[in-house]
Formats: sequence, C-alpha cells, structure tokens
Amino acid sequence: MNDFAPNYNQVVVDPVTRMDHGLYSFSPLPDRPKLVWPNGAPVAISIVVNVDYGDLVTNPLNLVGYTYRDYGSRVGAFRLMGILDALGLKATMPISDVLLTEAPALVEDALARDWEFVGHGAKVNQAVTSALSEADERAYLLASATAIEAATGKRPRGWLGPTGSESAKTTQLLADLGYDYTLDWGNDDQPYDFHVPNGRLSALPYSFDTSDANVIQAQSHTPWEFEAVLEDHLKTLIRDGERSGMVMTLGLQAHVSGQPLRAKYIRSFLQKAQASGKVWFATADEIVDAWRAQT
Repeated sequence: MNDFAPNYNQVVVDPVTRMDHGLYSFSPLPDRPKLVWPNGAPVAISIVVNVDYGDLVTNPLNLVGYTYRDYGSRVGAFRLMGILDALGLKATMPISDVLLTEAPALVEDALARDWEFVGHGAKVNQAVTSALSEADERAYLLASATAIEAATGKRPRGWLGPTGSESAKTTQLLADLGYDYTLDWGNDDQPYDFHVPNGRLSALPYSFDTSDANVIQAQSHTPWEFEAVLEDHLKTLIRDGERSGMVMTLGLQAHVSGQPLRAKYIRSFLQKAQASGKVWFATADEIVDAWRAQT
C-alpha cells in the first residue's frame, strides 16, 4: 500500500506502513535513529507567523471577524517583526495569496528580514476539502506557489492549508507540484515523510498545543497562560531531546499574538528559550533540510 490511498477511510491495514491508510508509516519514537540538531541543541524551534486574509464579499455579515483578522497584516505582523528583530530571530510566514499584492509593505519588510514564505491558499475562508476536484485543488495549490514566486522571486518549499485544511489528495498533489513539506500535520515531535508516488514530501509537525489559534482562541486561555504552556512544552522537549532532537513550532497568528496585550508574552517566552542555551532557532526550510541530511 505504498501508493497514495484513495481516501482516509481505507481500513485495510498495510503490513509495511502498519496504518489503515497509505499516507505515511507508523513509527514509534523510541525506535528511531538519533536526530542531532546543529550545535547539539535538544530542540529546534520554528516561529511560524500566519498572516491571513478573509473577505467581506463571501461573508458580508462577519464584519467583526474580518476587521479582527485584517489587524494582522496592518499592525500585528509588524509588531511581531519588531520583537523578532530585537532577538535576532527569523520567522516562517504562511500568507494568504491576496496579501501578496494588497499588502506590499508587509512583503517587502518580510523579505528585508529574510523571512521565509509558505503557501497558504488564496484566502483563509477558502479551505481545501475533498469537495474540490483534483484539477481544481491542483490549480489552487499551484496558484499559491506562483503568487509567492511572483512577489518574492523565490518559489515556496512549504505549505500550510487555510485553517490547516487538506483533502485526501493534498499530500500527493503537493509533492507533484514540487512542495517539499507541509505544516498541516501535528502528530509528531520530529519530521517524517509521506508516501507519495512522485517526489518527496515531508511533514514538519505543527503542534496545535503551541498555537495561539488553539490555546488562546479555541481554549480561551489568557496570554500569560499561553506563555506558561509554551514554557512547559519546551521544558519537556528539552529533556526528551537529550536522547534525540525534538521539534517545536511556535504557531502565531499576526492578528492574535500581534495584539498589544499578548505580544509581550511572546517576547518573554522567546527570551527564556534563548537563555536556556538548549534551542536551535531555525526556519521551517532549515529544519527540514537538517532532518533530511540525516535520513
């Protein structure tokens, strides 16, 4: 069952992948070879700053939601840039296609900082689902890569679906189109590969438990509780990473963590992570490359 499974409901367990689908193999963490990050750091952290665009045309009644999200590209992203500048850190930025032309200052400032652009779909309210035909989904995924290349001069290697959405065909199509990795999957603390007919596609795990969308928005925790969550998560990964390198993604939405009441807690966590001396801060591309060099 190394070929891509036709849908997620295929229930025949494959003896090689040991899964009820053909997307990737079952791989228990203790059985894997030791993973070593640069400088022997137990943990690699990727700061992922999502900048999303919705629209009032398709959802005219949700003015509050539109203006809240719009804050990210107008204010929040720049506030987070200032924090990362002061700490000498770079981010990986999934960005809605529309903003590549409608927010040129944001693109220019991210490029000036050598931030990494990741495909993220046209708009946040245009999710990838199995309702799309294969041809339509392929065109949708390709459009993001083309738009980013046109705006930045560089084709993106990574993908994060709007609201983390995928269809049963997405991993195969991403590999076909030349994407190297996806941030849609949060089911591990290390990168892993998908089974795809063509090319190679890896997962850089994007943990929902270290994402402001989940902890602050979905679970309604306070900003200081979010900082405590991040600290506890990192402490455990540092301990576990002494045996084999771990990955932590810090998932930030520009319109959430870029708000004045929350930004200082992001700064505080990053300062503590740096002071630990146990973290390699890297972009998503860099982490995937370091992992692939060992596999």
